[in-house]
Amino acid sequence: MLLISLLAFSACVVTPNTPSPSPSMPPATQTPSRTPTPTATATSTRTNTPIPSATPVPPTATLTLQQQREARLFEASLHYLADTAEEADLVAREIDFASGPHESADNACGPLTVAIMRDGGYLPEDANPHEMWLLCPREDIPECHGLDILDKYFFPRSDYDYVFVNESVGSYDWAKNPLQPGDWLYLFVRKGISKYDGFDHMLVVTRVDERGRAYSVTNINKGEGFIIQEELLYDPRRAGVGLFSELTNDQLRKELGMTGTAGFLLIRAKASSLP
Repeated sequence: MLLISLLAFSACVVTPNTPSPSPSMPPATQTPSRTPTPTATATSTRTNTPIPSATPVPPTATLTLQQQREARLFEASLHYLADTAEEADLVAREIDFASGPHESADNACGPLTVAIMRDGGYLPEDANPHEMWLLCPREDIPECHGLDILDKYFFPRSDYDYVFVNESVGSYDWAKNPLQPGDWLYLFVRKGISKYDGFDHMLVVTRVDERGRAYSVTNINKGEGFIIQEELLYDPRRAGVGLFSELTNDQLRKELGMTGTAGFLLIRAKASSLP
């Protein structure tokens, strides 16, 4: 029964009528503020934006230490790409975060972030993807202990900033407050969304290109089952372009589902904790 209860509130699975998160921590000065603003107005059509090819990486000897870390994270993410639902389920079982029928690509978003960050050197080698499965950091739901899990197993508050933002990821000003490689996000769905249309979701920013466009290798269902692919999250020069806009667009609810409409939790390494 515990598993069934947690599934109702965990990410990557539908979440019927889940309350919006209540922010409890002030944002760090170098991270986005939590000023609520209305969700962006949905457009009537979807723009299929081709994902640009990978940014060429110069020889390792010419990269700074931070650039080397970012390149390693991006390369690690490519190992988990899966073009079909069947391949994505195999990747989920390779990550080994659960057992039996529950180990599939449709609820692998949290474990996938752990696997990518661990392989990319952003988390310890012994980081266990299982601890991220069914994660629920909603503070106003008694069954959820996600913040404690994040602090204990992955992102200790002494080394990471936790920033809650109430604004939809689709309307948030990413040009003013850009994401960085290695940023970890939990996207909250607005309460009142049908259980068939809304879900919470976890992802890690796997690269940012030379034009400031942020990407993530994440699991997503575009109509033929969950696959794992690199997604453009946003383009700071083109409003309404990218996965964040698509996942908060009411016109695409039946096709993609919705998430990030109630804001997000951003976890970012403090500058003092970086090597």
